[in-house]
Amino acid sequence: MRDEDCAMKIEVTRSGGVAGIPRRGAVEFAMRGAREASDAEWAALYRQARSEREQLTLGEGADDGAGPPSRVRDAFQWTFRFGRERVEVPDSYLSGALRELAERVLAEGS
Repeated sequence: MRDEDCAMKIEVTRSGGVAGIPRRGAVEFAMRGAREASDAEWAALYRQARSEREQLTLGEGADDGAGPPSRVRDAFQWTFRFGRERVEVPDSYLSGALRELAERVLAEGS
């Protein structure tokens, strides 16, 4: 079953930073079928962020694409769970729709 055929749960954890206090949020929404207007917004944002996420899992990033993302001292580290998939992203690699998704999950998620 493809992710477009079911409900999607996204969990985001932002850790690190100077204080080292983690923040967590999660949202669940319908990708298809009977759904609310907010489900359609979440699904559209998820689809936009998906290609960015796939680039990161291939080892490409905002710097030179020569390897996996590296950590910067006292910078935030983001952990995403898209269903069963887990992706860790340093803050310096988070941009565009993927950053918007992360920040929105933390702001609006449970």
